[in-house]
Parts: sequence; structure tokens; C-alpha cells
Amino acid sequence: MKITLKLACGFLSYIVTNTMVFAIDCTNESQLSAVLKQANISYSTSDLVDCKILPNYPNTQLIAYAEWRSEPHEPEVGDYVLSLISWNHQNNTVSGVYRVKETLVSDAIVLESIQLDTAAYQLNSSLRAVGVRLNYRGHSQPNPFSMQLLDLYDLNNNRKVLNNFIINRYQAETDTRCNADVEERKSVLIMQKTKKQNFFDIQISSKIKKYEMQGDVENCQEIQRQSSQQKLILKFDGQQYRMPKAFKDEYVY
Repeated sequence: MKITLKLACGFLSYIVTNTMVFAIDCTNESQLSAVLKQANISYSTSDLVDCKILPNYPNTQLIAYAEWRSEPHEPEVGDYVLSLISWNHQNNTVSGVYRVKETLVSDAIVLESIQLDTAAYQLNSSLRAVGVRLNYRGHSQPNPFSMQLLDLYDLNNNRKVLNNFIINRYQAETDTRCNADVEERKSVLIMQKTKKQNFFDIQISSKIKKYEMQGDVENCQEIQRQSSQQKLILKFDGQQYRMPKAFKDEYVY
């Protein structure tokens, strides 16, 4: 059997002998609209979307679709409603739709994009989670701020097992020309062998950088860099992974 993998213009196609099977291109409005119609969702350009093939289910493409819901008479105010849609690209049908109850907030800190994360978040020997990363940005010039949240989902049981975890964060106080105090934090999740409630513990490993910028627009230099590391363990309580109280304000949005 001859199998060819072809990538062209962002459109992934699998060609197996004379039969063609397509994963949809999420940048193609007509393709995306057709899939969403099967899920009883109407496509809009104001919505956010990302698509990925699931590594452990290669015939399934997961579509994360966040619908903008504005307040009555206030089109600029609202939040997003997230759906996780499983698309079987062998028979061109929606095989599952999980509509997440919790809305995605977008206010002074704006939700700009979403990304599926299909890393090996193995919750136990038979269950693997799927991540959704939420990219937020503030638009204050004196206080620039951005962060990336990570939510983990158990799609077998349609539930969120990690909620609003701040995995990356950037914040600063600046005069908008050069002088600034800056802090950056980047974290990774490492699945452990220890368990609670039959779910593996998760170690959070964070690298934290603090530094100052001094000078003017033409001569702006970084000074007094400080680097540190932080580690903590998340344990499953039967419903979700819980953040230790001492770190909750830092790591949960």
C-alpha cells in the first residue's frame, strides 16, 4: 500500500491508493462552516478557532471553536463560548461535540487567540488530556501585560481537569520610552509517576526573569537581570487539578 503525505497551502491531504481523505483547513471559511453546521454552530469572522489532528487518534481532527457572545446593545462587551468538535476526516462527519460550560472572559485583558495543545498530557495509563491555550493581551502602554492560560480537557468524559492555569506571563511598568521594570515567567507541565485519585500528579516547573531597562529611545539597555526557578505539584481531587493555596494568586487567572 502506498501512502503519500502532502502539505500544500496549509491544506493537509492524505492520499491512500486511489482514495482521498482530507483534514479540513481551518483558514478555509467554506470548509470550516460546513463542519460547524453539522455541530449546529454558525461560523462568524469574530470567532476564534484552531484545529489539530489528535496524535493518539490519527483519523480525528479536533476543532477548538470559541463563539463571541456580546451583551445586548453593547457589541464590544461579552465573552466567548468554547466548543471542542471532533471531526472524523475518513467519513467526513462530526463524531462528537463538547460545549464547555465555563465561558472564556475577554475584557480589559483581551483574548486574542486560542491554540490546541496536543502534548502528551497522560492523566493515567489509559487517558490522555488535550490542552487549549488562551492568549491574552492588555493594551496599556505604561503597563504592558500578556499571558497565556492553559486548560486541560478530558474528552472521554467531557470535563475540564485543569482550569485557568497561567502558564506564561509578561508584565512591566514603563515610561513608554525605555525605562521599565519587567518580569517574565514561563512554565512547563511535567507528568509524574505519583498518583492521587488515579490521576498522575503534575509538576509545574517555572523559569522567572526580572530585569530593568534604562536609557532613552536611542540608547535603551537591559540591566540588573535576575533569574530564578520555581517548582510546585498539582494533585487531582477527583474533579480537577488544584493549585496549592500559596501559589493560587500567582498561577490562576
